Amino acid sequence: MIYALIAGTVHHAMHMQEFLAMLAAAHWEEVDPLYHARVMLFGEGAVADSLEKRLRWQKATPRQIHEASELQLELQQWQPQLLIFSNWDKHLADTLINSQERLLRFGTAVMALGPEGDDEAMTALDAGVNVYVGAPVSEALVLAQASALLRHGHAWEQVRIDVPGILRIDPETRRVHVLEQELRLTKRIFRLFHYMAQQSERTFSAMEIAQHLAMGKRHIQQNTVAAQIHRLRKNLEEVGASSWLQTVHGFGYRLSIPRQK
Repeated sequence: MIYALIAGTVHHAMHMQEFLAMLAAAHWEEVDPLYHARVMLFGEGAVADSLEKRLRWQKATPRQIHEASELQLELQQWQPQLLIFSNWDKHLADTLINSQERLLRFGTAVMALGPEGDDEAMTALDAGVNVYVGAPVSEALVLAQASALLRHGHAWEQVRIDVPGILRIDPETRRVHVLEQELRLTKRIFRLFHYMAQQSERTFSAMEIAQHLAMGKRHIQQNTVAAQIHRLRKNLEEVGASSWLQTVHGFGYRLSIPRQK
């Protein structure tokens, strides 16, 4: 009995220590949607190179690809939040259409930069581009459009997750079942859990989590990330899944969902 009491005290102390550490680390209020955002640039040349530099300056994480054959694989492996065609051409329409399934699955927003004109813009929009920007255009406007897309583009919120016996998330009814037990979550925590569950095993930075907790607003209160992560862990403990949510010290947090047996 004494051992159980000591163990329980130590367990509580560890949670409290981690919680206080997270509170101390949360010193921001304004969330920049480009901060640490994974942005894939499709294209090559001066426009793509210059845009990549500006994105890095904004603390985004850009990656360039040059061939249509690379797109499907890179989407699958890297799961970008934003895809930018730096030099749109109508011949790219089929490439984009063929990528729609993965783009929707990962909630990737799409922007295209191309020639001024209704025909080019309509071809791009029909193929699945969210925003078409006609040249000439400033990089400042491109970055502003990118920020707006990242802030408001939430296709991932419609994705249903069903791992029989392990996890079921229904975004339409906003119901969650973990290990065949219903998990009742607040709106914020549901949104966070749903987002992380779609990218199991990936480590999320605290700032990226803050971006999604902000729910489209420019500001979040200090300590929001610390508090919500703490509450999500407590929710998972209630259904015997506390090991799913892991702290990756110095990097952020990871949700590890067991594979279907």
